[in-house]
Amino acid sequence: MGTSNISADSSVGDSVSGETKNAAPVSDSSVQALALTAVCLGFLMILLDGSALNIALPAIERDIGGSIAGLQWLVNIYTIPLASLLLTAGVLADRVGSRSVFLWSLGGFTAASLLCAISPNLVVLAAFRCLQGIAAAGLLPTTLAIIARTYPDPIARAKAITIWGATGGIALVAGPIGGGLLTEFIGWRSIFFVNVPIGVIALWLCWRHVRETATRDAESYDVPGQVLGIAGLALLVAGLIEGGSRGWGDPLALALLLGCVPALVGFFVVEGRTRHPVLPLSIFRKPAFSASIANGFAFQFGAYGMQFMLAIFIQSYWGSSALRTGLFFLPFAVLWTFGTLVLNRVWAGRGMCWLLTVGASTSAIGALLCTAIGDSDTWPVVMAGTALVGLGCGVFGPSCNGAAMAVIDKSFAGLASGVLNTSRQTGMAIGVAVLGIALSASNSVGGARIGMIFVAACFVAIVALSRRYLTQI
Repeated sequence: MGTSNISADSSVGDSVSGETKNAAPVSDSSVQALALTAVCLGFLMILLDGSALNIALPAIERDIGGSIAGLQWLVNIYTIPLASLLLTAGVLADRVGSRSVFLWSLGGFTAASLLCAISPNLVVLAAFRCLQGIAAAGLLPTTLAIIARTYPDPIARAKAITIWGATGGIALVAGPIGGGLLTEFIGWRSIFFVNVPIGVIALWLCWRHVRETATRDAESYDVPGQVLGIAGLALLVAGLIEGGSRGWGDPLALALLLGCVPALVGFFVVEGRTRHPVLPLSIFRKPAFSASIANGFAFQFGAYGMQFMLAIFIQSYWGSSALRTGLFFLPFAVLWTFGTLVLNRVWAGRGMCWLLTVGASTSAIGALLCTAIGDSDTWPVVMAGTALVGLGCGVFGPSCNGAAMAVIDKSFAGLASGVLNTSRQTGMAIGVAVLGIALSASNSVGGARIGMIFVAACFVAIVALSRRYLTQI
C-alpha cells in the first residue's frame, strides 16, 4: 500500500470557516522526543488512574465507607464529564492552542488527584473525581493534536502516534498490577498521590519543550451547540451506565436515554444552521475521515466491550477470583503491547490501510475463536482467542488514530481528535451496554457466544471500511 499520499494539511472542505494562525512546526528530534514524552505521560495518567481505581474500590469502601452504588459513581462521575466534554475541549484547543489547553488540563488533573488522595469521605472524593474527569477531557484530544503539530513528517508522525498508542497497552498491564500493589502495601490513597510527581514532570516537559499548535479564529463559540452537545452526550453515557447497572427497564435509565434524543437532534440541527458551528458537519464529507471515526467506534466497542463481558462471565460462570480473572487477560494485554511497540512499528512502511486490515482481521479471527466458550474447561481456547484479539488491536489500534489525523487540516487537529475520542468513548459505552444485554438476555454461555459474534463483526467492519475508504494511506 505504501505510506500516505494524503497530506496532513489537506483541507477538510471549503465550507469549514475560520482563519488559521500558523505556529512553526517542531523539527529538532530531541525537542520532539521530549514533547512526545510530555503528552504520553499525560495520557498515561488518565489511563492508569481509571484502571487502578477499579482495583482499589474495595479498600476505599473499607476505609471511608459508602454503598456499592456510591462506589460505582466514583467511576461514573469521571466517565460522564470525560465523554461529554471531549468535543468541546477539542474545539477550544483549535481556538486557543492545544498546548495551552493541555497545560491547564494537566495542572487541573494533577491538583484534583492530590485532592482525591486527601479526601475525608466518599462524597468529597466523588466531587474531586468529577474534576479529574473534566480535566481528562481537556488532556485526551490535545495529546493527538500536539503530536500532529510536533511531527510534520507523515512517517515520523505515524511512529509517534504508535508510541502514544503503546502507552495505552502499557497501562493495560501496569494499571491493574500497579494499582493492586500500591493498594496492598501503601493504601488506596497512593493511587492518586502517584499522579502528582508524574503530573509535575509532564508539566515541566510541556512548558519547556511543547510549542503551541496552530489556532483558528471564529466569531462565535457556538454556545447553543456546545450546550446541546454536552447535554446530549452526558445523558447518553449516563443512560448507558445506569441501564447496565440498574436494568434497562429502570425509570431513571429510560429517562436519561430518552432525554438524550432531543438534545442530540437539536445539536445537529443547530450545527447545520449556525455560521460558526462547534462541529462543522462538512468534515464528514471527507469519506476517509468519516471511515476513521467509524473505525474508532468499532474498535472501542469490540475490544473494551469484550473485556467487560468476559470479565463478568469468567467470574460469575466459571467462579474465578478477581486475581485469576486479571491473570487470564494478561496475554491479551501483553500481546496488545507487543503488537503496538514492535509489529506496528516494523510494518509501518506498509501503510495504515494494511495495518488496519491485517490487525483487524487478526482480532476478528480471535473473536470467532472465543465463540467456543463454554464451561471452565474451554479456558485455553478462549485465552488464545483473546490473545489474538489483543495482538490485532495492537497492530491496528494506532492507525485508527493516525488515519483520522492524517486526512484533516492541522488547524482542525483538536476538533478531529475530539470527534475521534468522543466516538471511541461512545463506542466503549455502547459496547459495554450491548454486550451486557447479550450476556443477560440469554443463558450465560449462549449470551457470551452472541456477544463474541458482535465483537467479531466490529473488527470485520473495520476491515471493510478501511479497504473501501482508506486505501491511499
